[in-house]
Amino acid sequence: MSDWLEITDDLGPEKVVHVYDPQTGMRGVAVIDNMPMGLAGGGVRMMPDITTREIFGLARAMTYKFAVLDVPLGGAKSGIWADPSVQGNKREAICEAFGRALKPLLDAGLAIGPDIGTDGRDVELFYRGAQHPHRRTGLGATEVDGEPLENLATGYGVVVSAKAACEVAGVAVESASVAVEGFGKAGSSTVRYLAEEGFELVAVSTIKGALYHPQGLDAARLLALRSEFGDDLVAHYDGAQRIAKEALYGLPVDVLIPGARPYVINETNVAHIQAKIICSVANIPITEAAEELLFQRHVRTVPDFISNAGGVVVVLTDWLGGSPSDVFASLRNLLPPLTREILLDAEQHDTNPRKLAVARAVEKVRAARHTRQSLSFDQFKARIEKRFRSVG
Repeated sequence: MSDWLEITDDLGPEKVVHVYDPQTGMRGVAVIDNMPMGLAGGGVRMMPDITTREIFGLARAMTYKFAVLDVPLGGAKSGIWADPSVQGNKREAICEAFGRALKPLLDAGLAIGPDIGTDGRDVELFYRGAQHPHRRTGLGATEVDGEPLENLATGYGVVVSAKAACEVAGVAVESASVAVEGFGKAGSSTVRYLAEEGFELVAVSTIKGALYHPQGLDAARLLALRSEFGDDLVAHYDGAQRIAKEALYGLPVDVLIPGARPYVINETNVAHIQAKIICSVANIPITEAAEELLFQRHVRTVPDFISNAGGVVVVLTDWLGGSPSDVFASLRNLLPPLTREILLDAEQHDTNPRKLAVARAVEKVRAARHTRQSLSFDQFKARIEKRFRSVG
């Protein structure tokens, strides 16, 4: 009971549902943080070491993400305790069982998508198991230059946010050095767009270690090696120093991009951070205490629920019947202004950017809850279409 009480506040979570299927061994959890308009959304994470507290933190991050984008959805997140490398019939059975278990929540207004350890195929299995209509057309799985759009959009959003942060910080993009933690699906897309925009990538990490070269890494070669060797690419890239993956956080770079699990920057390593800017692929990568310490040291941190909003924009664009080009245009139009606004306002108010962004998001959620308005899906689509047109 004490664990449950520790994660409740005046926003939520409204529902924390643990599910289990004896036949498949599926164990999962769904957290709906809130549904101020009768709808909520968030991805499904599959990892063997997730915790309910972690899933709640991610659901709350989704609440902030939707609010800061002025999208009338509440935040949610789900998790399955399983090895993401499992394939074949076993994976299919686990995913369908999880979908069946979530059917009451899906019927009540929950929308789910992919997250770490899952992909669009898994999402189709979740909905199939629940025998629930899936409103997405598959835009996120559409390949652009050989990569799923949902991965590319996340990486692109991080890069355009990082560019805006560099403008605020007075850092020239052409000479800005960058370290990327978590060279996975979204991390590799981030590397791709960093190279296209002229950043100097000097370090990357996977679960197998990290590479560092102050004069720059070859992004094209890294991407090719990842395609061939996966996380083992660090053992096959010549001409760079191999370092412990934890050492990446303390490198002397202009921009640090955390891209994996929550709270990787915390009280134990924050003193070693040398970056001028932190712009995240990952959700909730920095603890509250570390965030405040970074602000006091004049490190500019872009709130994660702004920088990594690419996946959300893909889903919303899909529901509106848009195209890949619409996704990239929306990211260019939405994220840089939000990044500049929150960084500049944080300086003016002498508070850290995430704290300020959270306060504004919470205010929007409370206002939405006060109206007690419940939207149909068609009404929801009309609202987000109007929002996207306003920044087009």
